Amino acid sequence: MKQQVIFINGAVPKENFASFYEYLRWQEYNPYEEKFLNWNKTLGDKLGEEYEYFRAPLSEVHFADYEGWKIMFEKMIPYMNDEIILATTSLWSSFILKYLWENDGILIPQNNKKVHIKKLFLIAAAIENTPDEQLGTFAFDLELVYSRVARWSKQIYIYHSRDDSLVPFEQSLKLNNYFPEAIFREFDSKGHFYKETELPEIIEDIKD
Repeated sequence: MKQQVIFINGAVPKENFASFYEYLRWQEYNPYEEKFLNWNKTLGDKLGEEYEYFRAPLSEVHFADYEGWKIMFEKMIPYMNDEIILATTSLWSSFILKYLWENDGILIPQNNKKVHIKKLFLIAAAIENTPDEQLGTFAFDLELVYSRVARWSKQIYIYHSRDDSLVPFEQSLKLNNYFPEAIFREFDSKGHFYKETELPEIIEDIKD
């Protein structure tokens, strides 16, 4: 059986917009823009045939709502193996931390067993409100969350770049205080990671 790697991308909560119409006006359109493939869109190919790579089936990713994402995330669960590698970025780190706490893990409906997360990657994780962005329905209390997340995650990796202009680096330092056994990967010039075409560190950590 292939090792499953499941990736879930970041987004912007709907609470950051006054209305859906404001969100639509915020969207950019350029028919001549070249399609940009960042590191997570090519990760599956780079991992090789021994891995099965899934990306979450999300809709309205930039007008994000926790309950809506929960519906879409749970469509993936019947296809999950008993053990997975789970990589999340930004707001999706918020989602998975809250989801693991709220549901005490991930339950596979076919066999009524919980998924074991071999490796959990929290990349530029958003865990608190900032002056520019509110977590909205994704907000959670880290004091309550960390014990259940640790219960179902064999190894946690925290990635963050000091020059991240969207989620302050200090949020991952705080996250690391709750997960002192986590492997902390600190970067200086990768921003919020979404403009990076390559992230060899995660390939190495997945295969290690």
